[in-house]
Amino acid sequence: MIRDWQNFLVDHVSEWGVSGSGEWHFLLHNNYHPHCSNINVLWFEGKSKFPAVVTKLYREPEILRREFGNLKRAHGLAPAWVPRPLHFGQQGPFWSLWMQGLPGARYAVQTKHSPATLRSMIDMVAALHSEVAKTTAVPAPDRYARLVSTPLRAVVEFAESAKVKEGCAKLAAAVPAEWIAAMPAIPQHGDLFCDNLLHHQGQWHVIDWESFGTIDLPFYDALTLLLSLAGATEKGPEAWDATLVQQIPELVQRYANALGLQATAVRQMLPLTLVNWFYLQWCDGRQEFSQRMYGTLDRYFSSPHAWEKAFLGK
Repeated sequence: MIRDWQNFLVDHVSEWGVSGSGEWHFLLHNNYHPHCSNINVLWFEGKSKFPAVVTKLYREPEILRREFGNLKRAHGLAPAWVPRPLHFGQQGPFWSLWMQGLPGARYAVQTKHSPATLRSMIDMVAALHSEVAKTTAVPAPDRYARLVSTPLRAVVEFAESAKVKEGCAKLAAAVPAEWIAAMPAIPQHGDLFCDNLLHHQGQWHVIDWESFGTIDLPFYDALTLLLSLAGATEKGPEAWDATLVQQIPELVQRYANALGLQATAVRQMLPLTLVNWFYLQWCDGRQEFSQRMYGTLDRYFSSPHAWEKAFLGK
């Protein structure tokens, strides 16, 4: 199969506008998850240290078809940060998504994050959102059901924590349909863990666009990113790195300022982010992660003021 994929690459590099003058090398990566697995093939041209082309392979087409459509949309709106989609189709027993490779390595979870790096990261998210928001249509009429009532119902029915049930009821009262309608519709990446960022010489790129646009509430990506840096699916604010906690309110305010938003909306948006983070994983059948996210929700609703203070500083 590798030979067939390589021949396909060689036949199309000119059409795709990808340099192909040298010898091609590849690296196979089996991306295993309990809910689904795929193969990634990184294609290197000559002696380049970064792949010129990346291929994602699945047995079933649905996930790749969705990501290919999302990539076309996102790259068209914000090409500075998004891989360029090249091709989607079936090859032998696999469905394949081909995209242009990008320079950089995945941003690794670290104990310490420099203030400059964190500001650069948040500035990138804000700039990306500014671009995708420029052509966003009027929010869909099902927005409240899609982002509030349906995810909350899924959380309430998932397990029996009294704190979670009580917290979901309070959150529903705090975010009526009118409040949601007043929030600008900004399509979010939807899965902006820190390891979905590539960083190289001060430039950021964002990969894995399967969930783009599923959520269009501002703050979602920025909060998800900060939560992933803090390790929030495993522990509460009292156990987060103190230097990171000191920086989070400034980063939230920085994002809000860049998009003309009120940072105080995080009081409602933070629990909504956690609820929708759970819901996206639950919808995709990621049972183990759903269980972890439910535990995160239980920790949040047990001490919401501590989480609010971590993100707003007051």
